[in-house]
Amino acid sequence: MDGVRVRTGVVVAVLAGMASWLLLQVVRSLGGAYPVISWLGLVPLVAVTLLVLVMCRQIRRYLQGRGTLRPSPQRGRGTLVGAQAAALGGAALLGWYAANALVHLPNADVPSERVQLVWGVVHAVAALALAAAGFVGQAWCRIPPTEHDDDDDDGVADGDLAYG
Repeated sequence: MDGVRVRTGVVVAVLAGMASWLLLQVVRSLGGAYPVISWLGLVPLVAVTLLVLVMCRQIRRYLQGRGTLRPSPQRGRGTLVGAQAAALGGAALLGWYAANALVHLPNADVPSERVQLVWGVVHAVAALALAAAGFVGQAWCRIPPTEHDDDDDDGVADGDLAYG
């Protein structure tokens, strides 16, 4: 009931990075080429990051009493799940893009390799922003405990995630 923890995101990023690096090495050893990373991949990363923050901000405004329209439980739950998916998906993409940048590092003196290295780092930063937005959004969806909450030993802590 605590939501996705940052530690889980770090584990996902590291495992995704290791698996991606290994996959890229196997592809290269079999005579294949590394995938090309372009600026176009930034568009969905930035769009999803902004979408998660906007949707979670609406839930946060309502929970703080500043919003006028009460979101439906389905929307609150969907927003929370989207934030958690962004946190874990961003972590996995961080591992993928970091591995892509890492495989281009040994040949960074070649201009085409340097370009791919830079794009890999830029995409990794964008993926990190997506993961961070997911963790922030998850925190914004947390329902604060009220005076009517009590520890009734039902296994559910006070201040649960919104509609979760």
